[in-house]
Amino acid sequence: MGHDAGVAVVHDGVIRALVERERHTRVKHAGISTIEDIELALADAGATLDEVDCVAVSGTQNWPFIFYDSDAFRFDFAPDLDGPLGVPAPLRDGVRAHMRYLANTRRQFAEMIAIRFQTRRDFAHLAARPVDASAPGFDFHGTREFPIYPQVWDRNLSLRALRDISPEDLRKGIAPWIEAKTFHLPIAVRLRDRVVPGVLLSHHTAHAASAFYQSDRDDAAILTTDGGVNRNQFGHSGGLFCLGRGNRIYPLLPNFLTSGNMYMRVGRYLQLDRGEGAPGKLMGLAPYGRPRYFDPDLVGNVYDNPALIFPTADGADGPQFMASAEALIAQAHRRMREAGLDVSEPSAETKLSRFSKDLAATTQKLFEEQGLLATLTLFELARKLGQPSLNLAISGGCALNCPFNSRVWREGPFETVFAPPSCDDSGLAIGSALYLSHHVLDLPRQPQGAETSTSAYLGRRHGSESVERALREAGSDLVVTPVGDAAQDAGRALADDALVAWFEGRSEIGPRALGHRSILADPRRQENWERVNRVKKREAWRPFAPAVLEERAAEWFQGAPLPSPFMLFTAQVRSNRLPAITHVDGSARIQTVSADCGGFRRVIEAFDRETGVPVVMNTSFNGPGEPIVETPQDAVRFFRQSELDRLYFDGFRVERRGGGPTTGPRP
Repeated sequence: MGHDAGVAVVHDGVIRALVERERHTRVKHAGISTIEDIELALADAGATLDEVDCVAVSGTQNWPFIFYDSDAFRFDFAPDLDGPLGVPAPLRDGVRAHMRYLANTRRQFAEMIAIRFQTRRDFAHLAARPVDASAPGFDFHGTREFPIYPQVWDRNLSLRALRDISPEDLRKGIAPWIEAKTFHLPIAVRLRDRVVPGVLLSHHTAHAASAFYQSDRDDAAILTTDGGVNRNQFGHSGGLFCLGRGNRIYPLLPNFLTSGNMYMRVGRYLQLDRGEGAPGKLMGLAPYGRPRYFDPDLVGNVYDNPALIFPTADGADGPQFMASAEALIAQAHRRMREAGLDVSEPSAETKLSRFSKDLAATTQKLFEEQGLLATLTLFELARKLGQPSLNLAISGGCALNCPFNSRVWREGPFETVFAPPSCDDSGLAIGSALYLSHHVLDLPRQPQGAETSTSAYLGRRHGSESVERALREAGSDLVVTPVGDAAQDAGRALADDALVAWFEGRSEIGPRALGHRSILADPRRQENWERVNRVKKREAWRPFAPAVLEERAAEWFQGAPLPSPFMLFTAQVRSNRLPAITHVDGSARIQTVSADCGGFRRVIEAFDRETGVPVVMNTSFNGPGEPIVETPQDAVRFFRQSELDRLYFDGFRVERRGGGPTTGPRP
């Protein structure tokens, strides 16, 4: 219910649908789920409000839960709820105290809401709705990450101290959690004319559940981390160390990491993007530089470095929100001055300056070193509890950092590393529903398809009638041609150097295009790197990803776990025949495509038959600052205003009247 809002429908442990609000509002990172989103997701899953048994809710760290039509959808705390969704009697007084605390902070949350309406683009789609907290139907609840805090959580431990904690102290600190098996608040949820029981989960519990339950592993150590505040009066929100065992997830300790916040703030400082796009651009910029400003003293969490602690109003010490980014930037400036070099403020024109490149490379290295130390700490904590695991599941926005994921797989203590396709906040709804299904209700776990891209094709369904309607409305400037084998036709067009948009079936979940809403190009042509960036109106230096036939991946790439179906690991390119997808450091953000991936798989097979190369360039089907296209109408609209050569739906090819694909001599 925060930014990247969404609704998942899970039936007996099987994910039936995920509706991401941004896809149909067309506002990137759109916030606040509504009754309309719920009904849209249920309809896509073939269900109705009357069939809902229970509801799980999560949100963005420390954001209030906002209801625009509280008569149709809202929740209220239900401390006396009985049954598996309730809490044990000894904990109910704590839940009531938590409710009183949130009531006392209502004014602060009201002020937060007012600020967010004024400043955040992800609320722009709600402009037609009332934004006044006094308006009829408008209501909200405050939030805090966890209703109960074990004493050990308040010890403000560095990563090094966390590794050194005694097994006795660790067990004693988390014993109440393990015994109670309760990490949620019971709620009663209004869905129009019904009220059903539910649970309210912390942000990072939902992240942990999203990673663990989709990993198809019986046991795993779980690391969550993102760009949240490390800790404030509303609770811990930088990330968690957890353990997953069978149906259960156990939060161990906050990890107090500031890595995600640091990464985002440095990206914004370099003016790569003013919003949520800064981390992705910083990751792409880093290979152009060298980590000249790296300081090992900055490695660790917020409590490893005294420079990141400042006195609060009540005289206590607390972590500073932006201190890790500020410390790194100050270090870079100091070393530049020591070298006698000029340091000017970054601007849109100088983002590829030597300073910008090297600061990006330094930030990436620091991010990786902090993450590696965190995974070693987590491994040691699990060992001390007598529950070691060789499986790591990671989630939170930081899991989108492919070089980090790959380095943990290569150098960390774990044999397997898994991140779900919607590891960012777009997957919180799935994590919440799976947590309720398995941890709370103890329903049997179901295979989720952790090793194939098909497990990401959970977005909305758009049947043939929707495609045909969009094509009828396409307009006289476009030519629609029925083709018997669209995949074969598209593969041949790619071999002839056409830029192809491919639209197939249900949309993929998460921020990475995985072949159902994709722009494709020939990876053998160096000029396609700049050409596709021009089509997408992106910076010319930003890299692209390869999609490769799964069984051929090891011939063309190395240094990443295989299969790698979600474009979340970086591999080294083994061939010089793929310049359009090979980054300046020889890396590529790989996606393996298995035999069950439908038409997209057949496109790559057709391209392979034409060229002998089982790889295509794959990037998201969207323009700058907008979500991936969702509907056939979205696809036609984008194609019309773009420089793409062809658009394919199942059985149809769309071209501009009077112009065919761009062709040239084959490499």
